[in-house]
Amino acid sequence: MFNAGRRLTVDRGSAGAQETEVEFFRRQHRRAVIKLRGVDSISEAEKLRGAELRIPVSEVAPLEDGSFYTFQLKGCRVYSGDEFLGTVTDVLDSGGTEILKVEHEAKEILIPFAEAYLKKIDIAGRRIDVDLPEGLQDLNR
Repeated sequence: MFNAGRRLTVDRGSAGAQETEVEFFRRQHRRAVIKLRGVDSISEAEKLRGAELRIPVSEVAPLEDGSFYTFQLKGCRVYSGDEFLGTVTDVLDSGGTEILKVEHEAKEILIPFAEAYLKKIDIAGRRIDVDLPEGLQDLNR
């Protein structure tokens, strides 16, 4: 996916976005190592820490049926039974299990992205059904 010559956007949030190109990519010790054109020192690379690397959705590799990319979860409505809990505004990487950040009326719920809590994910319908343990919704209120 990040082959040499691949064009991508480096988005640094409020610091802006810039187009660039991959010079090389490799995996090392279960981590990705990428060299971007014009980033030629460690100090220049450190300025990009936390930035998002983006490619057009039209260029994303297709997935098997029933699979999805985490970016596709943003904007999905989350329900517990008939109760609307909110909309996924972010998918947080906690270093272990990813966490769905769900917001509704200035309230936030953090839901571990774990099979035990997720009943159904309908990407096309933009809906996620969850079965949360008692008290989880109140942790963030």
